[in-house]
Amino acid sequence: MKFNYYLKGYGWAQAFIEIDSKKLEFTPSYLSDAFGDLLRSLVSLLIHEEEVATVVWDEEPSGVEWTFVRKNSDELSIKITLYEETYEINKQKGKVVLHTDCLFIEFIKEVVREADQLLISNGILGYRNIWDLHEFPISSYLQLKDFLKNDMITIENSSNSRPASYKEERSNFKQELHLLHSLVRG
Repeated sequence: MKFNYYLKGYGWAQAFIEIDSKKLEFTPSYLSDAFGDLLRSLVSLLIHEEEVATVVWDEEPSGVEWTFVRKNSDELSIKITLYEETYEINKQKGKVVLHTDCLFIEFIKEVVREADQLLISNGILGYRNIWDLHEFPISSYLQLKDFLKNDMITIENSSNSRPASYKEERSNFKQELHLLHSLVRG
């Protein structure tokens, strides 16, 4: 499996996925928070808020719908559907170009590796300047990095119960900086 994602110009990105000998390329625009939505969906699946997550990338005028289904703790189903127009997404007119299963952890590793490269290449502020409407998804990125390091998300309260106070919503800034520092140290 291989996943690449980079910013190719103001408001445009280039994405590539190779899985099961199938290679696909996409060109999402800033009209959707493509990379941010992808990272947030993986975090949601990790902490079992959802068993299914859907992400839509706007390619102007076409659209790409990613549907992720967490089958068990190890397996992730990925379905990618292309639409000629983004307004068709809820009308079932798309063409499925990929529907496969993979190891969830391997997909997370690939996406986080690309997030590392996005930060190294563009910086946090540079990402926002180039991507235009959306910030780099730093909180989701840190949660995924934390998961890869600790085999669980430890830097944020991820229980299903609602915290009793705002103090329980706080994260450990030193731990977050340590995760970022490991990126530049490496």
